[in-house]
Amino acid sequence: MAEDGRVPKRVLAVGDVNLDLVFSGLDRLPSAEQETLAREMEVLVGGQTSTVARTLSHLGWAVSFVGRVGNDDYGRTALRALAEAGVDTSGVVVDPAGRTGATVVLSTGVERAYATFAGTAAQVRRADVTPEQLAGARHLHVGSYYLQKALRPDLPGLFREARRLGLTTSLDPGWDPEQEWGAEIRELLSEVDLFLPNAVEAAAITATRTPEQALTALAAGAGTVVIKMGSAGSIARGGGRTLRCPAFRVQVVDVTSAGDVFDAGCLHGWLSGWDLAETLRFASACGALAVARTGSRGIITGSEQVLEFLGGQR
Repeated sequence: MAEDGRVPKRVLAVGDVNLDLVFSGLDRLPSAEQETLAREMEVLVGGQTSTVARTLSHLGWAVSFVGRVGNDDYGRTALRALAEAGVDTSGVVVDPAGRTGATVVLSTGVERAYATFAGTAAQVRRADVTPEQLAGARHLHVGSYYLQKALRPDLPGLFREARRLGLTTSLDPGWDPEQEWGAEIRELLSEVDLFLPNAVEAAAITATRTPEQALTALAAGAGTVVIKMGSAGSIARGGGRTLRCPAFRVQVVDVTSAGDVFDAGCLHGWLSGWDLAETLRFASACGALAVARTGSRGIITGSEQVLEFLGGQR
């Protein structure tokens, strides 16, 4: 950020936004033909990339979002939530032929399961990202790689163009619903400055057994790799160093959006030029704050909230 607090160029976030129907406080995740009761139910705006974009905006960054919604109530709700968070939504395509995606989230607090209708969240195209948007940005973040079927074939070219224009790049793969974990993502890593998988995704992508093995394999491609490990903290490699950061001990209400909020905290520190250890600690604090509330209500209010939390830690 500039010394006066302003951000001269934007973070451009490209990917998914949808509605989340969150059932929380379950004693267990239901099996087939079984029913379990939730203690709470909320309808929230979600999507991995949307959550990152809104959190970054709350952390003081100018953020533009490129995605797709349908011309429906869900889409209008999603656009309103992005705008209320200060995110520029002029790059969101309202597709009259599409339906805004939705996810049912079942959460015990520490375990979760999802059922998703992808809808327009999976229909973002390379042509949706304009030259003007790239020219006005300093960083490109793409989320939910495996969900982005229409965008995926063109991502190498988009990342190369972004880097040619001087942007840095980041990618969160998300879960592969088809569980194929194709080799093309590993080929894309040479264009990625910051790669942000969780431990399960990292192991699946690299066909390894441990986060340490996955980190070694992924760091051979991307510039900096940060692997999220939930209550076990995070592990990262960048600048020739391998670092670990423990998770903060907090009362867990729901882990649904914690990884996305962690991503935003990591991007905040990384883009600010912080040391990797300081970046991981800030990101871990963001994740800790996120799990204290349900779903995307765990989006933090600002950097002051995170710093206050860190100030109370030993």
